[in-house]
Amino acid sequence: MTEQTTHLDDPRRILLEHSDGSTSPLLVLDAARPDPDLPAVLVLPGIAVGARYYRPLARALAAQGVPVAITELRGQGESTHRIGRRGGAAGYHESAAEDVPLALDALERELGARSVVLLGHSMGAQIGVYHLARHDPRVVGLVAVAAQSPFHRGFPGRMGRRLRLGAVLLPAIGWLAGHVPGAFFGARGRVPADRILDWSRLAARGVMQPARADLDYPAALAEVTVPVLSVVIAGDELAPESAARRLLGMLPSARTTLEVEPEPLGHNTWARNPDAIAARVLAWLRRESPGAERATTAR
Repeated sequence: MTEQTTHLDDPRRILLEHSDGSTSPLLVLDAARPDPDLPAVLVLPGIAVGARYYRPLARALAAQGVPVAITELRGQGESTHRIGRRGGAAGYHESAAEDVPLALDALERELGARSVVLLGHSMGAQIGVYHLARHDPRVVGLVAVAAQSPFHRGFPGRMGRRLRLGAVLLPAIGWLAGHVPGAFFGARGRVPADRILDWSRLAARGVMQPARADLDYPAALAEVTVPVLSVVIAGDELAPESAARRLLGMLPSARTTLEVEPEPLGHNTWARNPDAIAARVLAWLRRESPGAERATTAR
């Protein structure tokens, strides 16, 4: 792993080397005045969205004392993962079992031993949920923003029918082309076929064991107890409250909270105008972080 530096106003770039030989950047932004009672945050991007898109969110959180890192999903943004039928595996299991821990390892080397909350956007939150099944002691919570289970029954009317059809058609497109255009999900990039195949199982059934898994993910999810916050954005047809509740339902033993942001900030564009969401995340971190009770007592 090598390190690169950028302008002082930008995050540090740490080059991550993945098991398939590809690389991707981890963007790390130090807190302006670190709050020792708050965990660090690792951002997991949405489908077909690059890590750099979340820099305004990282700056908003870092300004309030939270160190932030943004990782890249395989095949997205600046990842060198080869998308196509000859590329390596890039499903939910590879992200949850390999890529998230790789980012956490690098973050630990940067910050020292510190608890971390995953902040997942859309599919990034789904991958965050699957990482929780691995019971990583470094991860003390999950924030899901504009996120959902893609299970078609969690969506009303036309969108539910579209997802049910997509669960059949998109894996076929992925098999033929090696990827699926991100435009189906309102994004610009491409989605690896492996990730779409796992997504389609979740969209069709509401529960999914990823391909190539080394554990029983649905059983392990039932034992997750860390706190989870879901933030639903008003008017977001890609992640309505009903679908967000389906995602939380995958964690029946966790302490979950759902909040609705009344401003229609957009499924993706909220990350470019993040102040309202960052404020909700910070308030939740202060309530739920391991240091919160100690801090309250000290006051």
